Amino acid sequence: MEDNLDLLKEIERWKGFFNTITMDEEWKPNFPRKAIWKKGTCTLWHYQQEAPNGKIPLFLLYSPINKPSILDLTKEYSMIGRFLEEGYEVYLFEFGKPSQEDRSIGLEEYLFQYIDSAIKQMLLHSGQAMFSLAGFCLGGTLAAIYASLRPDIVKNLLLFVTPVDFQSVPEFSEWIEALKSGELDFGPLIAHSGTIPAYVMKAGMRLLTSPVYFSPYLSLLAKSYDPGHAYYWYRFNQWTNDHIPMTGSFALDMIEFFVKRNSLLTGGFGLGGKTVDLKNITSNVYMISSRYDQMVPAGISSPLMDLVSSRDKHLELVEGGHASLIKNSVSQPLKEWLGERA
Repeated sequence: MEDNLDLLKEIERWKGFFNTITMDEEWKPNFPRKAIWKKGTCTLWHYQQEAPNGKIPLFLLYSPINKPSILDLTKEYSMIGRFLEEGYEVYLFEFGKPSQEDRSIGLEEYLFQYIDSAIKQMLLHSGQAMFSLAGFCLGGTLAAIYASLRPDIVKNLLLFVTPVDFQSVPEFSEWIEALKSGELDFGPLIAHSGTIPAYVMKAGMRLLTSPVYFSPYLSLLAKSYDPGHAYYWYRFNQWTNDHIPMTGSFALDMIEFFVKRNSLLTGGFGLGGKTVDLKNITSNVYMISSRYDQMVPAGISSPLMDLVSSRDKHLELVEGGHASLIKNSVSQPLKEWLGERA
């Protein structure tokens, strides 16, 4: 009898595995949302909470090289859903897929013409004068820059696996030195291509994650008899393979300001007639890093904590890798921290 049960489970496991890897289903948001602002390919989404908590709104800024669907992957595993459950009014900034016509949009344009405009629309829509800004990965870098420019309106700054020290990536140390010395110059190639295609962005991520690239398939196979696990795996794997292009100007700005100069650590830089300096950040800061993050190790993020002028700042180190904090969702310590300050 027990052998028969084991056989049935094994059949279900392989059936679930093949059904999952052959699935072709477009991601859709798991919670109602409405576009309240749009400029070019960028969109500001508003998620209406069911039971408002009366606190200031939360503005989510995801990385410009990935789709933000990871923040609302499934109904069960949705960071946006958890914030809505806590009663926050949530706004999500989505970069969209830039085209050749967007090739000249750089760091300055994204910050002042797009992100700042969306934030102004969010404050107008919410009727609030201040807000909580949450940035994820490279979106966290942009969030930190914005908070340094507008400390008057960013009350709370939440940073998730955010790169700050761009010269502390061991895997790219030789590339970084070549860029700094001028031996390596991507400028002509980027100028010719206009935008960096999505497949190139994906290949760059694989440079860091290729040793474990096939391990997710083993994870699926181990529990593919569980429909919930299989569906989450499908959505997560779909997200990891769905990068978006980067504009040439933004790529060149990243190389110049972040990689060659490491400006966020060395005293700031001029942008749009203003000075970007992390010491100007006075917001309450909550930073989360992942212990086994290959892309953004904790040592690349944590230097920010010594640079900001914030008196109220907290660094949380969680188990897992770069995107695992999404599955872990909003931790109880974060809920309590934000609830007391929003």
